[in-house]
Amino acid sequence: MAKTIVHNELNAMWGDRDHLEVAQTKSFIEMIFEMLSEREPKEGELKVFELILNLNIDHGPDTPSAVPTIAAAKEGRGIGEAVGIGLHQINAHHGGAVEPCMELLYKVERGEIAVEELVSEYLNEGKRMPGFGHRIYKETDPRTQLVFETLEENGFSGRFIEIAKSIAAELEKQKGIPLPINTDGGIAVALCAFGWEPKLANAVFIIARVPGLCAHYINS
Repeated sequence: MAKTIVHNELNAMWGDRDHLEVAQTKSFIEMIFEMLSEREPKEGELKVFELILNLNIDHGPDTPSAVPTIAAAKEGRGIGEAVGIGLHQINAHHGGAVEPCMELLYKVERGEIAVEELVSEYLNEGKRMPGFGHRIYKETDPRTQLVFETLEENGFSGRFIEIAKSIAAELEKQKGIPLPINTDGGIAVALCAFGWEPKLANAVFIIARVPGLCAHYINS
């Protein structure tokens, strides 16, 4: 059998290993992790990463990305176009808050700004804090809680969990209402625990949500 030509990105991660070999020895989750981070996962990281993808695969037909996907399906558009329309709705208010949330968590962790100052800055400027608050979960986002528990069970430092919780507490103190750490914030905490760069964040949410959007299209 002729040796498979390996794409440059694959070659950068797996060297001269044949793509057919890699495809048989690594799980899909593992390949996604390695292609994004350009390193092999450490112990426990794959379990957390798979949980993140599983939790964000779908959140019902009324989400900002599912609504236009379903509408496009009913208009007779192809699946690629319909799902693309849905993905276009992933922005700062739907999935896209992970990246800026990671930036804030890293900023606090590096000691560049205090939590109280950070929250005051956002509230005084009338800006929404990325990764906090949810239209359905008003007190606690159970998906985030599960991510935190899984991180702790797999031996990850709780430093970023503590930072996120302190921001949530300060938000409630200054704003007067609870704004729980939502799934974007949960993903941000986990990816910071991995040491990933913020620029990888949106890709994770998109990868997680595509199967759900495909299912909505097929079932419309």
